[in-house]
Amino acid sequence: MSESQSAEFPGHPDTSVATAIAACKPNAATVRRAVRRLRAKTILIGAMVFTSYLGLVLVADGPLIAVPLAAILVVALVATGTGVMHDANHGAYGKPRAINKTLAFTADVLGASSWFWRHKHNGLHHGNTNVVGIDTDIEQMPFARLAPAQPWKPWHRFQHLYMWPLYGFLAMRMLISDFSQLFANGTNSPRRPARRDVVELLGGKFLHVAWALAVPMLFHPWWVVLVFYFACSWTVGLILAIFFQLAHCNDLVGFAEPSTPRRGGNFSAHQLETTANVHTSGFSRPVGWLMGGLNHQIEHHLAPAVPHPAYPAMADCVRDACANLHIGYHVHPSLWAAVRSHTRWLRAMGRTPT
Repeated sequence: MSESQSAEFPGHPDTSVATAIAACKPNAATVRRAVRRLRAKTILIGAMVFTSYLGLVLVADGPLIAVPLAAILVVALVATGTGVMHDANHGAYGKPRAINKTLAFTADVLGASSWFWRHKHNGLHHGNTNVVGIDTDIEQMPFARLAPAQPWKPWHRFQHLYMWPLYGFLAMRMLISDFSQLFANGTNSPRRPARRDVVELLGGKFLHVAWALAVPMLFHPWWVVLVFYFACSWTVGLILAIFFQLAHCNDLVGFAEPSTPRRGGNFSAHQLETTANVHTSGFSRPVGWLMGGLNHQIEHHLAPAVPHPAYPAMADCVRDACANLHIGYHVHPSLWAAVRSHTRWLRAMGRTPT
């Protein structure tokens, strides 16, 4: 897809798209089964987090034990972000609502703010996917240019090289940046926070610092804790950033101006045009497990409140519907292909605009 082609795309006014997609959404029984699978997965992830963390803090007395435990903790934290926090903030855990609210707070424990996440991700990103100036997920200026309509800077020529190490600072950046955005005003800012929102945000930051830094420093030298914290946080941030970028910042999908039709009957077509899946079957199934629902982002954007274990079955129906309607259904054939596609897009957006 060239830069001129991806700058904007025509809306698809045919309501048959929305009708066909609606028919693909899982029924109540399928959703209930998916919720049970999601809750079982959550218990497994929680056990991985607690056992690896306690082993690091109370048992590890050298790198031979600490490094493998840290690797397990990184995997568990990534799975928490993709398979617990993400679903919970979309309300995919079913009833009672308190389950979703409680598990959504895992974002705060990881260092981010679930309150900001719901505004930026659920509202701005899902409602305006790849819409320049509104979708904050594609706003990485001045570091990166991710869409054709964004301004170009000379250093963007090298963004396909330097963005990879910068992605690793995602978690640490959110730990700090939430404070500066707490009382920000603007089109993309959330409503003015209530006292409860501020307490929740500050409490989450406190808990993150407590479990990730303060408690380990009671048992290990401070510099060892800082080294492991930086290494784990950077790795978690890198993996999460890559997983989230692969669906929308690549050379398969389109980008849009705010004036592009994307509401009403255009919504489903807009999501299909701006989103790509990652094929993770066969030997790649562990990758799919780790990605949660992020390997089925098309289905997630069409039905965000559905628990991600229901997406594989839904994908078959959506793919057939797109074929019948002659609409593109974007799929990266593998994780490696998705990474290469994102790299090509970074390189293309880094070239001097013509």
